[in-house]
Amino acid sequence: MAIRDKLPEDSLLNAYRAADDFLDTYSIPIPGREDLLTADMRVLAERILTADIGWISALMKFRDKLAGLIGMKTTQALAQEQTAAAAAGKGVGDRVGFFKIYSVSENEIILGENDWHQDFRLSLYRQRQGEARIFASTCCKRHNLAGHAYLALILPFHKMIVKTMLARGTA
Repeated sequence: MAIRDKLPEDSLLNAYRAADDFLDTYSIPIPGREDLLTADMRVLAERILTADIGWISALMKFRDKLAGLIGMKTTQALAQEQTAAAAAGKGVGDRVGFFKIYSVSENEIILGENDWHQDFRLSLYRQRQGEARIFASTCCKRHNLAGHAYLALILPFHKMIVKTMLARGTA
């Protein structure tokens, strides 16, 4: 089960975030999961972020309808920008689902998007030492009142989505 956690000290997301940014982190243990411990981070991100979860898909379609009305980027439009390359062959600027890749290392991938109301980054971080875990950390830089309102509106759903995707993607 995914739990609320702290951003790992050596996460690259620490260099991105500022004191007034929104940040949350959830993690899930992955004991005995050699496949997850050795997987390329792009492959791991694809496994977690593109899991077919019906209620999340329905919620994102609803979000896209509303977001499109006020000029926000939609997940559907962003997903159409992804290349046909296999996940392990994707690089900075390519997409995993609707998330743009900003950096990839052996144990972390930073994804996200910039928009007029807020920019966000998602770190998927793999801890191999001690208790093996996958961390999902979200950082949002809100640009205006719309960014603050949007985050307040989606936050309860965001928490459920992150925990569900971590659990499903590591099952």
